[in-house]
Amino acid sequence: MKPIALFLTIALTGFVATTASAGEIKKEKQFLEEVAGRKLVMGHSWVRIAPEGSVSGRGPKGGEITGNWQWDGRYYCRDITIDAVPLAQDCQTVSVRGNVVTFTHKKGKGVPVSWVIE
Repeated sequence: MKPIALFLTIALTGFVATTASAGEIKKEKQFLEEVAGRKLVMGHSWVRIAPEGSVSGRGPKGGEITGNWQWDGRYYCRDITIDAVPLAQDCQTVSVRGNVVTFTHKKGKGVPVSWVIE
């Protein structure tokens, strides 16, 4: 990743993580209305979280993203594979601020990752 892109990603992630708590999504219905079915973009990567429970997209190196998701309590939980490499299941908090959605790994205790909603 180029230094300026890395800086912008870190800056945006930090900004969203500190200000998005007011926009935390706690119900599946709200997640379906605000996030599911929309294209989420971060740099050259993108993902689409389909309302029926599938996940698809392209990873940072052009690898295919595939998988499934479900809502559990107040968490978005996903099982995905990126470029044929399975990632561990992870349940995440979700916050929306404007056209930016932030998923915070490990039930809100891990790393926040922000995507622009298109």
